[in-house]
Amino acid sequence: MAQLLEYLKMAIDNLRSNKGRSLLTMLGIIIGISSVIMIIAIGNGAQSQITNELNSIAGGQAYIYLNDSKAQEADYITQEDVDAAKEKVPLIKGISPYLSFSGTALGSKGDFNTSVQCGTSDLEYFLTNEKISKGRFFSEDEFLSARNVCVISETDAIKLFGTPDVIGMNIELTIWNVTQELQIVGVTKTESSGMLSSFMGTSDTISLYAPYSVLESAYGVHFGDFSYIYAITEKPSDAADMVNAIIKVLEARHNNRGEEIYLLQNAADQIGSITSVLSIITIFIIFVAAISLVVGGIGVMNIMLVSVTERTREIGIRKALGARTNSIMMQFLSESAIITLCGGIIGIMIGVLGAYAICSLPMLGFEPKIQFSTIAIATLFSSGVGIFFGIYPAKKAAKLSPIEALRRN
Repeated sequence: MAQLLEYLKMAIDNLRSNKGRSLLTMLGIIIGISSVIMIIAIGNGAQSQITNELNSIAGGQAYIYLNDSKAQEADYITQEDVDAAKEKVPLIKGISPYLSFSGTALGSKGDFNTSVQCGTSDLEYFLTNEKISKGRFFSEDEFLSARNVCVISETDAIKLFGTPDVIGMNIELTIWNVTQELQIVGVTKTESSGMLSSFMGTSDTISLYAPYSVLESAYGVHFGDFSYIYAITEKPSDAADMVNAIIKVLEARHNNRGEEIYLLQNAADQIGSITSVLSIITIFIIFVAAISLVVGGIGVMNIMLVSVTERTREIGIRKALGARTNSIMMQFLSESAIITLCGGIIGIMIGVLGAYAICSLPMLGFEPKIQFSTIAIATLFSSGVGIFFGIYPAKKAAKLSPIEALRRN
């Protein structure tokens, strides 16, 4: 142990006597380690942020749709099926057919292209990152009586009327060349922009929510059967159980159990797929960044070879005085390990600070996720690189003949 400490002391003294060269040698390790730390921290932070936002937007949601290759006319989902599922499956927080139509909406500020999202009053549960800021969502009674009502976002209200205070105002909605007036009963507001929203552009299309019964009564279209329905549960972890229970209800009502007529798509599966893709991208970038560590290690080896050449006489004197081959080898290995270890520590500090600096940018605005295991692995890896790339120079120094070494200038 005392001998090892002596080797380390000698290595540190030698590095101090060549500060400039030692720092330049560390540079490749510093860049490599800091890059890896930053990428891992930012990647994990982004993945965690995106997963949380997707869970807040779509967590617990799923939709059931018909298998077109097997479904018959009698297999289509009816409103009675939806009501039965809501009654028999306690995990359901909200369930509704979901229909979307395009049209135009006329307000005091002009005419705009419009996307109309239709369903039952349970459609409110699918607003996810939007909340009712003024008024209310349309009620079950308004759905059943097909009242000409709608809910609109605050942003779209300003586009249509120049003000968010639009409760009680009417919109002239034109679909299929038929125009009807819909009264605004509620205004929604986005709860938070989040990381995902910061990358999404704005649209000139107005979006509003309305009972699908309004389209049946006011526009003369009958929606007796649906090819898919949306459902949501309170806890995202219950989504799979909820959907399986709903499918059992549908199969029992349509007498098609085991025929795989009804298929499901769970938001949790989609979130898992997205996070898997993010993980693969992060690993790939880490691999690319790790190449700089190899380059840095080669730089360490080159400098150590130069050091062996410069210190040939020193090695010869030590061997002539009885220094063993292992002692010479350990001395040079200690130097290369200390160079890379110091470079690794500096790289870790730069990587951590860099990750926080990048994540604090307005367009990102999330916290990097730095794990102790990442720092520990980076430290061990940086030392390992020094030892690995220092073996050849150390062996070369250790194998020098004392007589040949003393003859060199």
